[in-house]
Amino acid sequence: MEYKEEQEQELEVLQSIYPDELTILNDKYPNISFEISLPLELNQLDDPIIDSLTKTHTLAVQLTLPENYPDETPITSIDCHEEGDEDDENYDDDDDEEEEEDEFDDHGNKIISKLENIPNSISFHEFIPILINDRINNDEYLENEMMVMKGMQMCFTLISSIKEQCENWFLQELQSRELKHEKELELKEKQENAKFVGTKVTRESYLEWRSKFRQEMKLDERDKERRLKAHHGKLTGKQMFEQGVAGTEDDEVDLADQSTDDLTKTVETLEV
Repeated sequence: MEYKEEQEQELEVLQSIYPDELTILNDKYPNISFEISLPLELNQLDDPIIDSLTKTHTLAVQLTLPENYPDETPITSIDCHEEGDEDDENYDDDDDEEEEEDEFDDHGNKIISKLENIPNSISFHEFIPILINDRINNDEYLENEMMVMKGMQMCFTLISSIKEQCENWFLQELQSRELKHEKELELKEKQENAKFVGTKVTRESYLEWRSKFRQEMKLDERDKERRLKAHHGKLTGKQMFEQGVAGTEDDEVDLADQSTDDLTKTVETLEV
């Protein structure tokens, strides 16, 4: 097999398939190299929430054909440009983390917005390293998946597979984040509703509360002082009644003795 002729023919076929997307980096054999930039068709995914997606994601796949290609798999590198960052080839993950920060209320609780644009929060920079490590640079995966294509032109199949995997990952990530967001909203709603639900009152809980309340307000001490004042300060019966202060048994005995003496004096005045 003439590897040079085989590779040049495949490059011509790819140019006809991707007339605007393909950029030749090196057309000289060996090590023919080219890059294909493909917009990911995320708006066609089967999820209603995808309609809120306003970012654009463009997949950039660079392939370098070894000297013995297609008996050897092409050397592959992948990148993804998002929302106008096509010119930024030195993308920094730390910059992406600083773009969006969590907001918290006065009590330190994370603010969860019902209007959060979940599709726009997804970045392929999270997935590309996984795709490269688990698939592209995985010898076992390449051996299993590419074995049937060895000896055949495989660039188109490889590009299509990478594009499909990215779109499938985006849908799975979208559904996962959507479910997580819904659970956070439900939890937040339960916490808010709990503020309006009081503790069920039982006899035991009421007695416990009453005891603590009387201790906090020092009601027992106040009643004791009022009783002492009633005994030594000689409050009137009306005052005792209005203030809710009861007399002691000694007071009742004194009143009974006093009533008996008055009755005796009255009888004596009536004697002839």
